Amino acid sequence: MSLPEGTMLPSEHERKQIFSWLKRISSYSAWNRIHGYYQTWANVAERSVRIAVDKGWVLKYGPDGNVNGGYPAPDRPTGYTGSAISESDLIRIWKGLAHFEEGLRRLRQGDKRVFKYDANGEFVMGKNEYSAWGTTIYRIDIGESGIDEQHTPLWTEFKAARLSLGEASGECAPEIIESQWLGDPAPTFYGKYLQDLLPKMTFPAPLPEVPDPHDNVLIPTGKDIPCSGIWEPIDAPPVKQSFSLFGNEEKTKGPFAPAGCMNYLHAGSAAPKAKRKIGAESDYAEVTWRLLWRDDRYEDGSIPAEEADYVFLKPQAPEPAAADPMPASSDVLYGETGQPVPKAGRWLVEDDLDASVTLGIGDTLPEHNGRHVRWVLAEH
Repeated sequence: MSLPEGTMLPSEHERKQIFSWLKRISSYSAWNRIHGYYQTWANVAERSVRIAVDKGWVLKYGPDGNVNGGYPAPDRPTGYTGSAISESDLIRIWKGLAHFEEGLRRLRQGDKRVFKYDANGEFVMGKNEYSAWGTTIYRIDIGESGIDEQHTPLWTEFKAARLSLGEASGECAPEIIESQWLGDPAPTFYGKYLQDLLPKMTFPAPLPEVPDPHDNVLIPTGKDIPCSGIWEPIDAPPVKQSFSLFGNEEKTKGPFAPAGCMNYLHAGSAAPKAKRKIGAESDYAEVTWRLLWRDDRYEDGSIPAEEADYVFLKPQAPEPAAADPMPASSDVLYGETGQPVPKAGRWLVEDDLDASVTLGIGDTLPEHNGRHVRWVLAEH
């Protein structure tokens, strides 16, 4: 394989930076941080709806006769005045948050499938809700859609919390969440954008070396990736295709020169093409990917010590405060599966308000449909 003349490649120092960055933005600590902003946004949404309900500003019946009408903001009936954040909007936000929390739980156990765009993709399902609201807010801000802001409590706070969530997610998700399109190239490529971005980041000193595995695992574009981790396109002949009962990867001796930018790739997915910058043009090449680092974090139940020192660029707003999952003094009591019940009464599943259980003080909050969930006290 010969590289086209003018192909942009990272320096050795930049390779170390990119490797460190991809580990950071795929980490539990990164996604737990995003969850903090998600929780803050959901809390503002809940407060807004509670105020609007108390004041009678929430749509109760639509033309179809259904309670709340089910209208996503800002697609309200003609002539409707009232809050742009309805009870049904809040339930969808809660459902998105519940998917995100399930993704965190599974990632903490070492399950990297939560980043994939399939039935395992809890982070994708969680992201869909706040991505949709990002579009709604943008349409309102540019005047394409209207809003009865006077009757939408905490709209400024709601927008600010959604912006912070979007910025925190945007620092990690584009490089780590799997694309929904099978033919898309790998998302991370080396060009002017990454050249300018890397100097703004904080890295450990000294920078760790990029791994150089002795037993090389090489996977060509189109062939299934055997494990999640950081892979790099290399300047090498195409991998020989052969049938094997023990896997479809081929192990070959190096040394190998990079032929593009390393990426975080997902087990079970087809190896993508590599996007490369060649002068002012882009190239989407079928390449051979080399495994640099298998992501086996959290499988032993521990979080690597280095994660305590991770520094992120966005948002510049203060980090959300760690919330007590079961606040004793709050008007609303929450709890998670496995926690003891602090107050007797009827408890609802946060993302499925039709599901309830009546418990006494000291009882254990159960799973729901075989999964870890968050519960909210409805009545006592």
